[in-house]
Amino acid sequence: AKLFFHGLPTVLCKIVGVYQIGYHNRVTGKRSMEQVAVMQNIFYGRKISKTFDLKGSLRGRFARQLHSNNHNRENVEQSEANATSFRRMDTESDDEEIEDKPIVQNPTLLDGDFLEFSNGRPLPLNDRAKAVFHMSILNDTLFLSIINVLDYSILVGIDEERMELVVGIIDFMRQYDIMKQMERVGKSLPMVVGSEAPTIIQPPLYKSRFTNAMERYFMTVPSKWTTI
Repeated sequence: AKLFFHGLPTVLCKIVGVYQIGYHNRVTGKRSMEQVAVMQNIFYGRKISKTFDLKGSLRGRFARQLHSNNHNRENVEQSEANATSFRRMDTESDDEEIEDKPIVQNPTLLDGDFLEFSNGRPLPLNDRAKAVFHMSILNDTLFLSIINVLDYSILVGIDEERMELVVGIIDFMRQYDIMKQMERVGKSLPMVVGSEAPTIIQPPLYKSRFTNAMERYFMTVPSKWTTI
């Protein structure tokens, strides 16, 4: 409401719709239900060369680690599917072998990849862009902290054609409920002195970590119009 009536800056991605999708497996008789949120595509009409999903934490925040974990979980299912695919191809053609490989274009990178990309240095923004970005982050994270939401991240796209950064906060629909509290306690027990902080933290602490990381990731570059 304050954004609409007072014109406060924000980078929260708009929610287009929320849907409930049901599945029914006629073989096993199993039924399942999922909720899906459709959000605005902030990259529409842009030529994005790199995409980052930033949370302000470095624990497990490398895209290759995430890809490796997903690959290990789905290794057996994928092997069976590939074997079936190759057998069908062999029966249809004896002259050539066709392998269907997924083509990944512009994968979404994480915090660790972002620091590697920037060589540990913050990305430069002009003073006007940095001021609007900083105020938007403060407004949005304060709002999300008040309504007890955490685990959100900011999507950053680099448009090299226009020399611009396209940003938007996403995944802001998870509240810090009793299940999250139990998960936080469970993950905090095995932590030892000197190790990284647990990934599940309370919303005010999540807000503080997120805003501090944005200050480290982006910096102001003064121009000849910058006032001191």
